[in-house]
Amino acid sequence: MEQILLMIVMLELKEHNTIEELKREIKKARDGRYLLRVQCILLRKEGLRPGEIEERLLISRNTYSKWIRRYNEKGLEGLKTRKPSGRKRKWDKVLFKELFEELDKNDRWWNVKRMQEFIKNKHNVEIPEDTVRKIVKKAGYSWKTSRPSPYKGDKEKQEEFKKNS
Repeated sequence: MEQILLMIVMLELKEHNTIEELKREIKKARDGRYLLRVQCILLRKEGLRPGEIEERLLISRNTYSKWIRRYNEKGLEGLKTRKPSGRKRKWDKVLFKELFEELDKNDRWWNVKRMQEFIKNKHNVEIPEDTVRKIVKKAGYSWKTSRPSPYKGDKEKQEEFKKNS
């Protein structure tokens, strides 16, 4: 019984913002996750019970509790979406810098498989195809999709077509 009372006391909202301030924050919010968190705080300030808020916003009890604690600790700043913490690899910059230098030469067509092979041969590191594609695209480069030519295709006609194109 004491634990339940302690939990209820812990989850009371601190007076960081008024209802009007929260409504203004909702109107100017662009991040959907942040918007949902502020709505949770607003609904609680307007007197809704935790169960009603969880039902209305389709969130779990743990999520509700986490958002209330974050708001109590840091106000609206605590509700903002944090930057993703993805793995930071130091070798990414070096490997892809050399690849980009090769791409800048514009001396041949590149596909993702060829880029993977270049990195593997140069640095003996295997990088997944999706990772190569994402980093190359983010850097503003494009690549030729690797599609097999028809197995019954006439090689002479294909070469002639390449020359005329």
